Amino acid sequence: MDQDNNYNDEIDLIELFTIAWKRRLFIVSLTSIFAVVSVIYSLSLPNVYTSSSLLAPANKEEAFSSRLGGMSGLAGLAGVNLSQSSSATTSEEAIERVKSFNFFSNHFLPNIQLENLLAIKKWDPESNSLFYDENTFDVTNKKWVENNTQPSNQTAYRRYLNIFKIVVDDETSFVTFSIEHQSPEIAKKWLDIIIYNINESMREIDKTDAQNAINFLNETANSTSIQSIREVIGRILESKMQTLMLASTNKAYVFKVLDSPIVPEVKSGPIRSIICIIGTLIGGVISVLISFIQHYRKLN
Repeated sequence: MDQDNNYNDEIDLIELFTIAWKRRLFIVSLTSIFAVVSVIYSLSLPNVYTSSSLLAPANKEEAFSSRLGGMSGLAGLAGVNLSQSSSATTSEEAIERVKSFNFFSNHFLPNIQLENLLAIKKWDPESNSLFYDENTFDVTNKKWVENNTQPSNQTAYRRYLNIFKIVVDDETSFVTFSIEHQSPEIAKKWLDIIIYNINESMREIDKTDAQNAINFLNETANSTSIQSIREVIGRILESKMQTLMLASTNKAYVFKVLDSPIVPEVKSGPIRSIICIIGTLIGGVISVLISFIQHYRKLN
């Protein structure tokens, strides 16, 4: 019985091969069409360049945690809970902020030209010139073509998320920021903007929070006569003053740059050979399936 099944399987394979062989001209022709189309498509795609930067957290969290550890006992006497075991680190917060719409609209978008984000077509390396999609942006009149209105910030934000990537090394906590663009110079420039502004925006947030805390603690210290609370307030005030000092003097506030962004000389995409291979394979599979379907339809 098993021999009969193996024999039938062998016959089926021979039959399929015979069908493909009879339809070989169709299969070769359709596969060739897919191959040519994939080549034309791959050549029509503009080169994309990726600028990257390796960053290290500034490690303010460890110093802050050690200071909190020393004052936690006094804080407990005063009924104040300083435990932050479940809190995100400053670098983790910065990573989420840099991906946020708020950061994009307030710190990235005002520093770039919107047409370079949404309407770029290609970059010419010989003349170092940018070319724009004429159906999207009118370069001569500096106007957007569709409805004569500028695209919304949310549209631009979605494009930002597509070209900006973040990779975190769980073992070392090192962070890699990278951005893709048709122009290598713009890719490098935009990455510089992102790194600078995430450091500066986080600095301003911490400076404001620290100053508000200092003002509140000073008012509280003046309104209480309980010595244990005054001691805790004094220690917290010291910590907040150190935070304010670090925020005012430390250039690399959240991330230290280990490897600065550069203007890439080699494109990162598209990989045209892969596109051509995949397109040809798809054409081959489709042509073979069509041949089998047509053959068995005739039998029925």
